[in-house]
Amino acid sequence: MPDEALLALVKNQLGSLSGIDGVFAAETGTRARLRGGSAPAAPSKKGAAQPASKRGGSSSIAAAAPKRRPGRPRKATTTSAQRQETLDKVERIVKASTGLSASEVAKQASIPQTRAAAALKELKLAKRIFQGGDRRFARYAGDAKTADSASMVARKNAAGPSRKAASKGGRKRAQGQASAQAQTPAKS
Repeated sequence: MPDEALLALVKNQLGSLSGIDGVFAAETGTRARLRGGSAPAAPSKKGAAQPASKRGGSSSIAAAAPKRRPGRPRKATTTSAQRQETLDKVERIVKASTGLSASEVAKQASIPQTRAAAALKELKLAKRIFQGGDRRFARYAGDAKTADSASMVARKNAAGPSRKAASKGGRKRAQGQASAQAQTPAKS
C-alpha cells in the first residue's frame, strides 16, 4: 500500500479531514496512471466530509483495495465438528500404535501431512499424546516412554549417507592386494 494511502487512512480514522482531498487525489491519480488510465478528478470537500454510506458509493480506500491474485483456489474452511473428528481419528491412530512418525499418521488417517502435523501438535499441547525425539526422529505415542523408545529405535535404524562410490574402488584394491599376497610365498 502506498504511503499516501496509509496516511489518508490514518487521517480518516483520526477524524482529521484537513488536507485529505489532496492526498486522495494524489493516491487515486497514481494508481490510475499505473493502470494506464487518466487520473480521476479529486472529490469535493463536501463529498469527502460525508461518510461513504451517505455519498452513495464506496470510499476511495476501499475501492483501491488490491484484488486477490489468481492461483490455487481457497479450500473451504473446516467446521469445528470436522476438526474434532480429525483430532479424534489421529488420537486413536497414535494411541493404537507403538510410536508413529507424522507421515505415517497422515497415511493411516488418509489426510494431508500438513493437517496431520497440525493435529499432532494440537493433541501434544493438550497432553493427549506424547512426542519422543525431534525432527526426522520425532515419534508420537499414547505415553512418553513409548514415544521415546520409538524415537530411539528410529535413530538406530536410520540409514546414514551412502558410501558406495568410495567403497567400490577400495574393495577392488583390497581384493587385489589380498590375491597378490596369497600368490607371493611368505618369507620366513
